[in-house]
Amino acid sequence: MKKYCIKKYCAALVLSLVGVSGTAQADAPYQGYIGISYAQLEQYDRFFGGDRFDTGEVFVRLGGRLTDIFDSEIRLGSTIQTQSNAVFEFRHDYIITGLLRAGYSFGAFRPYIAAGYTFGQERLKIGSDEVTDTFRDVSYGGGVDVSLGERLGLNVEMLNYYEIGNLRLQGPSAGVTWRF
Repeated sequence: MKKYCIKKYCAALVLSLVGVSGTAQADAPYQGYIGISYAQLEQYDRFFGGDRFDTGEVFVRLGGRLTDIFDSEIRLGSTIQTQSNAVFEFRHDYIITGLLRAGYSFGAFRPYIAAGYTFGQERLKIGSDEVTDTFRDVSYGGGVDVSLGERLGLNVEMLNYYEIGNLRLQGPSAGVTWRF
């Protein structure tokens, strides 16, 4: 199982780096980017007796412009704000997402739509016992990049990371990017 996941991580990293290396062919000088985002992800409650609950994730992002329209991006995230009560504690050990984004620049703003693939691992701690489970699914959403200068930018988006049966992981995020 671990060998299979490691191969997927490597493949996603290679695809993202291909996107970054393809930026040398584009006209604009700074097309690769690295960034960090905070996402407040909502999911349907399976453990806490309510309708939904939120966790807070931090994502590190690496991407690059493929053409004037398309970008590729890979992101790696983990929970920093767990959901817990007296019995349960829930968190994501990791979430890895590869995305293809399509957008168009209007001055300092670049709205986009995105589609890709997410896989990750979640952990539920029940007292002193722990249960982990992996997930993988198609991801989709949209957002806008805002340029604050030649290299610095902001990003806001809404992304649905997975929807498996009646379970869904989705939410807004905001972050900062540095173009190179």
